[in-house]
Amino acid sequence: MGTIDITREAFNARQACALTETTTKQLVYWDNEGLVKPSVSPAAGRGSRRVYSYRDLLALKTVSKLREQGVSLQRIRKCVLYLRKHLTDVSEPLVFCSLITDGQTVFLVEDEQTLVDTVRAQGQRVFLQLSIAAIDRELRQKVIPLSGKRVHTVAVGDYAYQVEVEADTECGGFVAEVAGLPGCITEGDTLDETLENAQDAIETYLEAVSDLAKQGVKLPVRRGRPRRATGS
Repeated sequence: MGTIDITREAFNARQACALTETTTKQLVYWDNEGLVKPSVSPAAGRGSRRVYSYRDLLALKTVSKLREQGVSLQRIRKCVLYLRKHLTDVSEPLVFCSLITDGQTVFLVEDEQTLVDTVRAQGQRVFLQLSIAAIDRELRQKVIPLSGKRVHTVAVGDYAYQVEVEADTECGGFVAEVAGLPGCITEGDTLDETLENAQDAIETYLEAVSDLAKQGVKLPVRRGRPRRATGS
């Protein structure tokens, strides 16, 4: 398997919440306020799904970090507006620049020496520098295991089936296909949900194959490997 390019992955709202430790309510509110909008697929009325890119996740995590430090949404909004005005060539400024906050104000760090001088001059105030690189490393550790193709074993009855799972780059979540069972495909928002759905899909598929066989219709099915006995 080649190198995983997580920048090409897509994440639905449930995944975005889990990966960035935010709530659905926060995602909806920040979207409506224009702080972080899902760039892959925006909300478009009842029943539509928000789908985020990896850069969107970084922006969500940055906003979350600022909120943890007590920065109000009003100040974050002003910060975003300022950055978008002064960094016109950057689509998502919250993941491009380095920021520093004292819980009241958000500063753009343009120069390391300026940052050092600022901190020294304001020694009575506690500053936190938000390193986008550090946030990126933290987020990648969570995202990479969920990206790219991988094979899982799903047990149904006396057999174990190989299920190939990959991220859904258009709608977020995952898509699973069962080896040996042509057309046995399912999906889910999370990996666990996808594997549970795969188990249900295999059971339903085998029942349909059995019913068709009774009618004289045989389908090319390759059963999984026999499960190993777990005890004597």
